[in-house]
Amino acid sequence: MNRSQYYALLKAIKEDPANLAKFRARFKNVYPFSDAIFKILMVNEHDPTRLIKFLNAMMGFEGRDRIKDYHFEREELPGILNNKTTIFDIIGTNQNDEPILIEVQQTDSDFFMDRLLYYTSRVITNQVKKSESYELPHIYVLSILTCNQFELEPETYFHHVNLTKNGEPYYPKLDFYFIEVEKFLANDAHIPETEKERSQRAEMLRFFGDIIYERASHKQFFDEDFCKKLSKDVSLEHYEDELFLKQVDGMTDLLYEKETAFRKGEKAGIAAGIARGTAAGALNKAREMAKEMLASEEPIDKIVRYTSLSEAEIRKL
Repeated sequence: MNRSQYYALLKAIKEDPANLAKFRARFKNVYPFSDAIFKILMVNEHDPTRLIKFLNAMMGFEGRDRIKDYHFEREELPGILNNKTTIFDIIGTNQNDEPILIEVQQTDSDFFMDRLLYYTSRVITNQVKKSESYELPHIYVLSILTCNQFELEPETYFHHVNLTKNGEPYYPKLDFYFIEVEKFLANDAHIPETEKERSQRAEMLRFFGDIIYERASHKQFFDEDFCKKLSKDVSLEHYEDELFLKQVDGMTDLLYEKETAFRKGEKAGIAAGIARGTAAGALNKAREMAKEMLASEEPIDKIVRYTSLSEAEIRKL
């Protein structure tokens, strides 16, 4: 089940919870990168090893830099999910008491970095108590992006950001890691097998791609035990309508917000960009929206109006 199909599931369950049975008949796995599902899959207070393996792979930690232990902040433990009190899906510390903040970002945003810096600053200010020195621990922020946030870098899915001065590292205790999942999967599908990236990060993302598109996992397991257990836990049969109903308003509003943006003028901008032949990013946004509307079984004529794509191109999608 991909992201668009997950939107369709939430919309259908909002209309009638009994529709969950129809999706169980069509799909084997739930979408692993929704906020709630990701948190359930990755947070286990008594066994953090799954998240540790994920973090080491995503941030490329090797040798002495590898995370060996991870302690979850109490308020971030899932159970029956409540409203989020912070922007981060998971907050905890490694064996050196260094905070590691994890979020799953569902939509692209012009203020993506502003928002992330704002919420990171809230965590930073909590590191120093009154009358203490201003010495801060090393803080890591991992953002899993299910959208194409950095469209001007179509070949680059992994981004490591830190503070520099005149192009040289300056403040070594704040690191941001951005992983564009769908960009990686789309690009990787067109790379010959002998030329594919073989990092732990790439292998893990391919495994998640196998889950999302419900295909047989590739043979080169980076961690067979990890793959077997996660493949079992991501099965749609494990999740009840109560969980999905808690996400319905927030998730389905994403599509509504995109439609509203088009009504307020984004449609005209995309149409103009397509006409100029210079707005590849705008065209990709139109196609992405068309796919999500198709997954939600919106009529073709409505999709044409909202995206400015031709009916023939929409039918190809």
